Amino acid sequence: MVDDIENFKEEFLQEAREYIENINLEFIKLEKGDLQSVNEIFRAVHTIKGMAGFMGYKKIEELCHVLEAVLGAIKDGKIEISSDLVDVLLNSVDTLQELIDLVESSDTDEKDIDDVIVNLRAIIDSEKRKEKADDIRDKQLPDEEESEINAGFKVEVQLAEETPMKSVRALVVIETLKEFGKIVKIIPSEEEMEKENFDGKFIIYMNTDNIEKVETVLSKDSEIEKYNIQKIEKEKRAKKAPKKVKKSKKKDEKVEEEQRTDKVDSQKIIKVNQDALSKNAKPEKKVEFIKISTVQLDKIMNLVGELVINKGRLLKISTDYDIPELAEAVSILDKIVSSLQDEVMQVRMEKIEKVFSKFPRMVRDLSRKLGKEVELEMEGLDTELDRSVLEQMNDPLIHIVRNCVDHGIETPEERVAKGKSRVGKIKISAWRDKNNVIIEIEDDGKGIDPEKVKEKAIERGLISREEAEKMSEEELKMLIFMPGFSTKEQPTEVSGRGVGMDVVKTTVEKLGGTVKLYSEKDKGTKIRIQLPPTVAIIKSLLIKVGSEIYAIPISNVVGAIYLTDSDVENIHGSEFSLVRGKLIPVFRLRQLFGVNGTKPEKEVGIIVEKENEQFMLVADAIADLQEIVIKPLYGYLAKIKGFNGVTILGDGRVVPIIDVFTIIEG
Repeated sequence: MVDDIENFKEEFLQEAREYIENINLEFIKLEKGDLQSVNEIFRAVHTIKGMAGFMGYKKIEELCHVLEAVLGAIKDGKIEISSDLVDVLLNSVDTLQELIDLVESSDTDEKDIDDVIVNLRAIIDSEKRKEKADDIRDKQLPDEEESEINAGFKVEVQLAEETPMKSVRALVVIETLKEFGKIVKIIPSEEEMEKENFDGKFIIYMNTDNIEKVETVLSKDSEIEKYNIQKIEKEKRAKKAPKKVKKSKKKDEKVEEEQRTDKVDSQKIIKVNQDALSKNAKPEKKVEFIKISTVQLDKIMNLVGELVINKGRLLKISTDYDIPELAEAVSILDKIVSSLQDEVMQVRMEKIEKVFSKFPRMVRDLSRKLGKEVELEMEGLDTELDRSVLEQMNDPLIHIVRNCVDHGIETPEERVAKGKSRVGKIKISAWRDKNNVIIEIEDDGKGIDPEKVKEKAIERGLISREEAEKMSEEELKMLIFMPGFSTKEQPTEVSGRGVGMDVVKTTVEKLGGTVKLYSEKDKGTKIRIQLPPTVAIIKSLLIKVGSEIYAIPISNVVGAIYLTDSDVENIHGSEFSLVRGKLIPVFRLRQLFGVNGTKPEKEVGIIVEKENEQFMLVADAIADLQEIVIKPLYGYLAKIKGFNGVTILGDGRVVPIIDVFTIIEG
């Protein structure tokens, strides 16, 4: 029983958070005039209220109840939408989120929410709202006989026996069906459903022109065991109609005559259920889902990693000892492990929408606080990244978007003075490019002034004036990624504290990605981030330096060439190599790692790219190209610069994974 309650709690928390994310997005749409959003918000709030009531969280239930009343008044056109109104509503959603967090941390929602309740109640007159609610309730709950007179369809639903929180699930189904027509009556009533003895069976009388959509919704719900849709006969409805309607006989006859022309034979009862679908259409198989914790998912991923390592060991043994039978078995195992790896990696993938969905609310709130007008556009929400990559990129992406609003977009007055539209634009895009995921954040704001950046960097002691004078405009702009850099005179509540642009760059590079910056004064700024879709198992170049083997993630590599001493020039104490007509700085790994001994006559130059510039890492030879499993470094080893982790080869050797960007920075 305790386990069941804990499972219900976890399910409640997860679903409540998902609903709150959606509510935030829908309120932004509502503010822009999309009145359909009210229905989405109302359904989400109603569902959270039902779940909270079932679990005994009274404060959440109370807040949702009052919020429902306000939303109902908005639906009825009694309240005019304004930014001030949306501020109050969003504040109530923030309080709801705080209560959810409180439930997770202490299993209680006891918190003073009186101020929020008062603000919500102040939006509309409580007496009028009560009267309106009573009127609506009286109209929606006629007696059973009248239900059949006024309704066109009778929908019977039976939830599966194992369905948790049956009353909540029933209410979700009802709220969904409201989108496709008018609900005349529900048996049992919503209040009765919330009682403990509700068995999951209920009847909905409704009018709809989209009965096919109702059928689709019911058939795809995995928690509905069976359902039946019946069209109510006109004769039955006519017989039960009260005689007092005789006065409108001519009008009724006219309507009846029009209805006779309908292609649908109204004398027939139409029954639709899962066992009797159209002969011409094959019933769709239900896709069933189960929930799995991220901890379990990580354990499975680690086990797959061990399989990949041991697969490599078996492959080496079969090659070393020339055992055909073993080689054949390993070949089959290789395919199975690769397929398993692909499936597990796919399960770990999450849509980037999980992070992007926070931005509309954030941009809206910040722009109002700063007195700016900002339009946000987002593309590629379905682009997928590994869960761990997405989690690590959450804060950096938030910081970049906050900077766009705070540093990038000008005030309406400044924009008009520059001949721009009053409304600034921020565009966030994501897409898959070969083996990488690209994320772009751009704005049409003031852009980056390289001279201002130069002076600020010198003032803060980040570079000397002599160094600054030698830098190109592009190099000066990239200084914003240095630790401690900011063009703001004073830190603000919006940005200038917490995660900085240096942390953005460091995080991306630790994930094996790159950051590029494009900016033009008074035109805008664009930041392009390139990331590997996953960091658990990656393709890497294995290189030899002395007697040791090292790994370089292939996502960092642009190309490789053979190199002799004559291909390297010494210019002012630094080595360069001419590649495709361009001088590239050379870094010898033997020197960096303190490897003694005679180097080979012909070495290998691994060309990598960092911040729009290319560099060359010189190794003795390329040993192999293979998939490796990244094992993180812990404790003292984690403090060693120049390495992202280690991997284990098939022969059992532990191989360090080079952090290319740290190596280049020295």
